[in-house]
Amino acid sequence: MHSPERHKGFTFIEVLLVATIFSVLSLAIYSTFASGLRLWDRIQGEALSQRKIILNMERLSSDLRQSPVFSKIGFEGTSSSISFPVLSGTGIYRSTYIFEEKALLRKLVGFQDILEKKEEADVKKILPDLEELKFSFGYLEQNKSEYSWKDTWDKKDGTPKIVKVELKTKDADLVKQINLPAS
Repeated sequence: MHSPERHKGFTFIEVLLVATIFSVLSLAIYSTFASGLRLWDRIQGEALSQRKIILNMERLSSDLRQSPVFSKIGFEGTSSSISFPVLSGTGIYRSTYIFEEKALLRKLVGFQDILEKKEEADVKKILPDLEELKFSFGYLEQNKSEYSWKDTWDKKDGTPKIVKVELKTKDADLVKQINLPAS
């Protein structure tokens, strides 16, 4: 008698079972990898946003610290804007930082344009997507060792000793105090 021949190989059920297991494992690996990439992108986006805020706050600090005393332009401020003279390249300008439409704008107007009452400004949006921004101005009163603060500053008051900038974004709050050496 002949014994039945056995065919070597896998049955359809075995192949289907292996393919299913491989698919489940591949899906788990892919979803873990994709989740990691989304997390990486979110962290990088937040870090970039924070770096932009810090960089532009340093630009404002630098402009304020290097601001010359120049009575024709003077130092003025409100809780939402600040204006002061700056030296830049070929001349003197009035630099205005203003909080408008959820963004911090920087406007530069040349002294010649101010004299001619043209007031044409080079406007740049330096910090978009702000929820709040507030300027306050510090000064020392006689016989006091702590700063007194006010929300507006007029040219006739000279230059404040310190400027406080408080800003809020959807991700963070930042308070920066900028000492002004020329005051």
